[in-house]
Parts: sequence; structure tokens; C-alpha cells
Amino acid sequence: MEMHIKTILEDTLDQLGLSEKIDECKALTLWNDVASTLASKTQPISISNSKMIVNVTDSVVLHALSLYKKKYLEKINLLAGGDVIKDIIFRVGKVEKKSELKDTDNYMEELKGTQLDQSEIEKIDEIVSTIEDDDIKDSLRHIFINQSKLTKMRRKSL
Repeated sequence: MEMHIKTILEDTLDQLGLSEKIDECKALTLWNDVASTLASKTQPISISNSKMIVNVTDSVVLHALSLYKKKYLEKINLLAGGDVIKDIIFRVGKVEKKSELKDTDNYMEELKGTQLDQSEIEKIDEIVSTIEDDDIKDSLRHIFINQSKLTKMRRKSL
């Protein structure tokens, strides 16, 4: 029986307990579509325990978003394809204007320059060690390394 790579990847991610994290990352990328006209005054920061943290420019925006929190939750979960986010926490904080965001070349250079320590690499290697197919193992290792670097970059910018 021939299995498609998508099925194999989904099964592997489920076994590793990573499907939820991927869904959460997807939800973060959907925020601007969900926030619509207020997106420029917000910036999704992270998701922890099914709670999305969103920085907003000021208390007026925070109040406006809070009034429609339920609507935003429903919309983001609909777009994400499941019950990914249980709560959204709005807080006044740093919001980078779109023009201030790093251009792609600088962003990629920063990503390449971000280093993981040995324990982080060992943890990733341990996670992918259970995968038998070398191509899938290498691809997932690369994805996990880049995701770890992105997380490290985001923490530095907070």
C-alpha cells in the first residue's frame, strides 16, 4: 500500500506531538486576516497553552479588540481548521509597523546567523531519531532547526 508523503508527515508529527504546535504557528500567521482593519495596530507574539498573545499599540485598540474577542476566536479557529486557540490575550506593547519589519534578505541573513547551542541540536536529533526514512528525517530536522532559530530570534527582539 502506497502512502503519500503528506499522510506520512502528518502521522509522524502526530506521533511526535508536534501537530498542535504547527496548528498554533498557522494561527499566528492568520492573525492579520482575522484582525482586518486593526491588524496594523497589532502584532501576534506567541501562543502558549492555546492562548494567543497579541501586542496592541494602545489601550483604545485593546478595548476595541476585547469587545470582539469571541468573534476573533471563532474566525481564527475556523481559518485554522480546528479548535486551536482557546483565548486571546491583548496587551499594550511593542508593535512593529510594516515598514519597520525587516526585509526578506536581512531576515534570512539573521536566521542563518542565529546559532543553536549543542543541547538544542541534541534535542532536535532525539526527536527525529525515531523516523526511519532518511529523507523525511533530514527534512524534519531542517524544519525544526529553522523553527528553533526563529523562536530564538523572536525572543531576542522582545
